[in-house]
Amino acid sequence: MSKNNLIYIAGGLWGIIGVFLITRGINMYQLAVDEQNSTQMGIIFSVTIGILVGFFKGLFVLSKSARKNRSRIQGLESPVKIHHIFSKPFYGLIAGMMLLGVLLRNFNEYLGGYIVVAGVYCGIGVALMVGSRAYWKSETEAPIEETV
Repeated sequence: MSKNNLIYIAGGLWGIIGVFLITRGINMYQLAVDEQNSTQMGIIFSVTIGILVGFFKGLFVLSKSARKNRSRIQGLESPVKIHHIFSKPFYGLIAGMMLLGVLLRNFNEYLGGYIVVAGVYCGIGVALMVGSRAYWKSETEAPIEETV
C-alpha cells in the first residue's frame, strides 16, 4: 500500500464517520421530539450551535491533527500497512471517544436530553468532515509572490 493511499483512506474515514455522526444526531433530534417533547426552537438552536462549534473545531483543531497525522504517514518507512493509518495512542483516543458516545446516549437525561447529545454528535460530525479536508489538500501549494 502506498503512503498516498493511506492518507486518502484516513481522510475518507474521517469524512464517513462525520456523516455517520451527523446521521446519528439527526435521529436523536427525532427522539428528542418524540420522547422528550423538544421544541422546534430548541432544535434549531442546538443544530446551529452544533454546526458552528463543529465547523470551527474542525477548522482550527482537527485540521491540525489531520496535518500532523498526514506528515507522520509521509515520514513512515515503506512498505506501510493499513494499521499505520493512525498512531498507536490515537487508537486509544478513538476507543475513548466511542465510550464517551455510549455514555452520552445512555445518560442523556442528565445532560439536557437528546437535544444536547444530538448537537454534540452533529458538531463532532461536522468537525470531522471539515478536518478531513487536510488529508485531501496538497502539502506543496504554490508560494505567494510578493510585490515590492
